[in-house]
Amino acid sequence: MDDKKQRIIEIAEQLFAQYGFLKTTMEDIAKKVHMGKSSVYYYFKSKDDIFVEVIRQDTLVFQKKLIDAVNITSTPEDKIRAYVTTRMTHLQDLSKFYSTLTDEYLDHYLFVEEVRKDFYDNENIVLKKLLEEGVKQNSFDVDDVVTISRMISIAIKGLEFSLFVEAKDYDPVKESNEMLDLIFNGIANR
Repeated sequence: MDDKKQRIIEIAEQLFAQYGFLKTTMEDIAKKVHMGKSSVYYYFKSKDDIFVEVIRQDTLVFQKKLIDAVNITSTPEDKIRAYVTTRMTHLQDLSKFYSTLTDEYLDHYLFVEEVRKDFYDNENIVLKKLLEEGVKQNSFDVDDVVTISRMISIAIKGLEFSLFVEAKDYDPVKESNEMLDLIFNGIANR
């Protein structure tokens, strides 16, 4: 990626975190990058396009963090717990870093969901593989891993939504582990 384009993305991310998406302008980004506004438009058609790229790059870093967390555990249950715990902890940290975006999150929820669709598709693949591994190791009794992986993913998204709505009194790691206790109790091979 072009160094100037990457610099625009990094600066925009900082400004979005500091002022929020709505209050950050293309002119703010251009000034901070020490470029003319038309030069920024050369790389990105709009502020939305920059935001999409910020989310895309953050998502790639996030996916690597999730893979690393899964790879340091051994049992399928521990891998799923590590995945979900890492996911919720990362999102909790992001919600603090992007506190100005938290209020805007609901307004842009569909926009953010569209940008992160690939992430969620990948999440279903990862969860499906982990469930299949658990079935092969005789840890889980699951007839339809696709449905169960989708259910876990939907439950995680529900917890994610709560993180942005109830940020102050909400412990996403505790609630996600309680959710996983229920799921594992239902699918554990007895």
